[in-house]
Amino acid sequence: MHGRPPRGYHLRDKNAPKLSRKSAVKNVFWMYGRIWKYTPSYLIMVILEGIIRGVNGAVEILYVKTLYDFIGRNVDFYEALRLIAIYTVYRSLWYFFNAWFWQVYWTVSQERLHIELHSDMFKKAVSLDLARYDDPKFYNDFIWSMDQAFQHCVGLMKDTGTLVFRVVSALAIAGILFSVDPVIALIICAFAGVRTVFSFLYNKTQLAFFDEHNPIWRKEGYIRRVFMLPDYAKELRASEVALNLQNEYGSAVDQKNEIVNKYKVKMTVLSVLLNTIMLFAETGIFILVLYKVCTGQTTLGTFSVAMGAIWRLSWTMRDLVATIQLLHEHAVFTEKVRKFTECEPEIIGGTEECEPFESLEIKGVSFAYNDGDKKALDDVSLSIKRGEKIAIVGYNGAGKTTLTKLISRLYDPTEGEIIYNGKNLKEYTIDGVRNRIAAVFQDYRIFASTLAENVAGGECSEESEERVIETLKKSTFGAKLEHLPNGVKTPLTREFYDDGTVLSGGEQQKVAIARAFYKDSDLIILDEPSSALDPDAEYELNRSIAEYADKKTVIFISHRLSTTRHADRIYMFEQGKLIEVGSHEELIAKNGKYAYMFELQAEKYRKQ
Repeated sequence: MHGRPPRGYHLRDKNAPKLSRKSAVKNVFWMYGRIWKYTPSYLIMVILEGIIRGVNGAVEILYVKTLYDFIGRNVDFYEALRLIAIYTVYRSLWYFFNAWFWQVYWTVSQERLHIELHSDMFKKAVSLDLARYDDPKFYNDFIWSMDQAFQHCVGLMKDTGTLVFRVVSALAIAGILFSVDPVIALIICAFAGVRTVFSFLYNKTQLAFFDEHNPIWRKEGYIRRVFMLPDYAKELRASEVALNLQNEYGSAVDQKNEIVNKYKVKMTVLSVLLNTIMLFAETGIFILVLYKVCTGQTTLGTFSVAMGAIWRLSWTMRDLVATIQLLHEHAVFTEKVRKFTECEPEIIGGTEECEPFESLEIKGVSFAYNDGDKKALDDVSLSIKRGEKIAIVGYNGAGKTTLTKLISRLYDPTEGEIIYNGKNLKEYTIDGVRNRIAAVFQDYRIFASTLAENVAGGECSEESEERVIETLKKSTFGAKLEHLPNGVKTPLTREFYDDGTVLSGGEQQKVAIARAFYKDSDLIILDEPSSALDPDAEYELNRSIAEYADKKTVIFISHRLSTTRHADRIYMFEQGKLIEVGSHEELIAKNGKYAYMFELQAEKYRKQ
């Protein structure tokens, strides 16, 4: 009772929705619909295989019955040999089909389903509003769906095949029993029914037993990961947290014992009852059939059918109950997948094509990430014209990055509006808006692909490589590029390749900036573009950006004011509000928050 859960059991989310039978059936058929969409033959073949497997059990029983009857009637040896030969050919065909189905067809169909299912989910993930990531419950379900959907699709298919197999097998066995001896058939079916009821009660109790173990298994899994993953290695050695974790791991044994003590009597009684019912059923039917054989009321073949059927039918019915329970489990998990795939974005693009950038006006814009949260932006108004170099400055949490997300239509304002070339930003297609903007976000990412693909934002043809090299040089990555073993074809990170190149933080930042340069958009947003660079590298990068973006509109976002001195206009933010506007010289003359912030940073550099 202390062990891991049985095969087919899934560690369940304690917050998983409670489904009615109607909803569970609806979810199962919804998933069948998805599987049919991706691989219709897969569903057909699983059902067909289940039918063949179910019939196969009945054929075995009939084969043994016929052989015993041959013996009872003293049938000619060669006639029995002919039956054996036919059955051998049949079994050979069955083994061939079984091997082909599980080793070839099942594997190929799984991969096809895997690709199609995840391709659809990837498209859905990209279409989701960024705000969805701010909802912890939705985000957790989203991560779970991406991680577990395929597993439960395959599990549903396997359990569907088992369900078909068990139903067909039960019907076939019952049919054979009633055809040879209705009285014996009724007795065996009655015993199987009683055992099924006790099996259901046992499975239900066992499920509750394992559900109570879930939090403990999760805790144990977490502690094992902490001791295995290199991310935690330094902390474990630099503190006494390892001892605390070991104590927590040890306390899990006591918790398990408490759960075992809670369920041991009930599970033991049900287990004994299950086996006792089978013992009495087997013994009683054995005596009854043996009496009928001895008195000439039935044949030896009927005896073999009865003795084989009692176990087959009983175990078939028990497994049928367990399989139905597993289908309900799949339905619970499918609820999350269904809600994820049916989720529609709230940020909808308009129909207007987005023209080249001329002007941008932010009018009374306020924004909060979640209802009831403090406003990240509060009644902000500003304007930007073509060719201007704009700096948005302020301390962390001032709302700078939030504003760029609104401009890129990753979010929509809670209040106010954003006007692009005289029209509300919402009137343009989303792709059109984003194609006109090249952004380097503060939390940029480098992907596990080649340097060229990282810069080009996708596949990079031979013809495009020169442009990639040019933009890398403009982002001051040229010196590093000369030392890469395969130039722009060098794979980055070691996620897929052992010889992949791992870039420093500053080098990664330069690649992200090159990605923005490569896009060649009208409006460039650079969010903390030099945060990972030393002062010399920062100066060189700023000079290069100024040369590249001479005729483009650039929005610099920074709390390091060395980047902003030469901006046409500076917007100073504090706690979501726009508090100062002007050129560097004008704001220094005002001797306000910007001047204080600039002097503070200048003093730091003077001390260094």
